[in-house]
Amino acid sequence: MPFWKKVSPEEQERQARALQDAEESRRSLEAGSLPLQAKRRLAEESAAGHPIFSSDLSVNEFALARDQGYVALSQVMGSSIYQVGWQYTRNYTWNTQANELTVLTNAHQQAAMLALQRLEEEATLLKAHGVIGVRFGRRDYEWGQNLLEYTAIGTAVKLPDMPVTSHPFLSDLSGQEFWTLLQAGYYPVGLVYGYCSYYVSLGSNYASQLRSYYYGAAAYNQEITPFTQGYYTARHLAFSRMEEMARRFNAMGIVGTHIDTHRDVVEYEQEREGWPTQYYMDLKVDFSVVGTAITAVKQDHTIPKPQPTLTLTDLRPGQRGEVRELTVGE
Repeated sequence: MPFWKKVSPEEQERQARALQDAEESRRSLEAGSLPLQAKRRLAEESAAGHPIFSSDLSVNEFALARDQGYVALSQVMGSSIYQVGWQYTRNYTWNTQANELTVLTNAHQQAAMLALQRLEEEATLLKAHGVIGVRFGRRDYEWGQNLLEYTAIGTAVKLPDMPVTSHPFLSDLSGQEFWTLLQAGYYPVGLVYGYCSYYVSLGSNYASQLRSYYYGAAAYNQEITPFTQGYYTARHLAFSRMEEMARRFNAMGIVGTHIDTHRDVVEYEQEREGWPTQYYMDLKVDFSVVGTAITAVKQDHTIPKPQPTLTLTDLRPGQRGEVRELTVGE
């Protein structure tokens, strides 16, 4: 724009509103909430009565949800891009050491909770009873090694003529699994998550023995027990955090659990003048677990007996060449 062209009062007002909205969105995100534009869009959609819905459910999932009386409202999302702080890992020690990488663990745990919190807030603004079919994932960026992103996407649903709760449930169960869960007399109460990043340093003594044929350790098969113990410890800590979330929901259990692990073995050495070269071997374990916490609708509910849906035919000819249909008992 030429410097001599004056900006109209309307344009100045528009720019001022845009700056104000951007600042309000920033403060909202810093508080763990949604940006202003997302809040306005969801409020307008709810006020309009959801004239048309969007959904990531398959046709079968949508039909089964409708069979239970649930109406799809809209596709909802929660996301958080997080910067991971500095975490020192290598231990130039003689003996074995193991510890949790708390900076990494807390970053993953907090980013995941922010994504789930924003997903729930979008469902709340739509006056939904819950979110089903949640796809919850993590992604790292090659161009930013200290950045990670958690995203949760699902379909907000509601039961017509039922009061809306203050905290809609989140569930990563498929539409078929959600239908089966309700048929069995159970109800989802929330999505629960646990993460642990754990590091084990064997130390130069243990690592040197594994490399050396002089001590005989490298000449035969053996378990590296500190690595095994570290993996079990990471698993225990991740599951403990997931179960603690379930207890806050007053859940009776967790179903549909998904486990994701990543392991890296790091080998390095240290050279010092006048000293033999010291060899080191470390293990880094990233362990995450996510599932749907559930509760019983009625304690005395009887689960309906499954009905066979597969028909088998005995093709072996009978006395007169006939064939017959086999029953389940056969």
